Amino acid sequence: VTDPFTPTALDDALLAAFRFTLQRQSGVVISSIAGFDGMMAELHELRRTRGVEELERVSSQTMTALAGPIPFTYRTLFKDWDATPALLAWFAKFFLPFLVGDMTLTAVDDDGRGGGLLVERCRVLEGSNCKGVCTKMCKVPTQRFFKERWGVPLSMEPNFETGACQLRFGVDPLPLEDDATIPPGCLGRCPAIIGMEQTDVSVDLC
Repeated sequence: VTDPFTPTALDDALLAAFRFTLQRQSGVVISSIAGFDGMMAELHELRRTRGVEELERVSSQTMTALAGPIPFTYRTLFKDWDATPALLAWFAKFFLPFLVGDMTLTAVDDDGRGGGLLVERCRVLEGSNCKGVCTKMCKVPTQRFFKERWGVPLSMEPNFETGACQLRFGVDPLPLEDDATIPPGCLGRCPAIIGMEQTDVSVDLC
């Protein structure tokens, strides 16, 4: 799949910082592949050698290290503002494209309340082709990060057919086992399936 995202200089700088921190937390470095593709290769190597639970741990530590004191300050000052979900969505739209691609601000419900964000074609999902990387490196740790560190719940709803993902700030996520957006088994294009010459995609390798 061709990545339709065109990064800016800010996106390149944020990606470099994120990948460097990820490497420090995981110890996995594939210097022969540059940029976003290199980071995806490192995540696959981490999943292959240590499992998806390690993806979750490393991702959580990376976000915590990069955010520093900002979440605590925000939680202390602004957590109870009615506009907080919409404000976080607005900031995410400008600071997260390096990781997930282009995004559009949306409502979180039928009443038109702000705080929604639609990722049009998630770079992590399309770049990894892996349910485990999507859920354990991105969805689960990010939801927990915003709930625990920022004091604001976040629901992330990936679409594994289109590559889109709907984010809803201020909305509690479903437990992973009850989340209908997560398909059973592996994706047919998942590297874990292809690498093991596994044909039964109902087998969940990640």
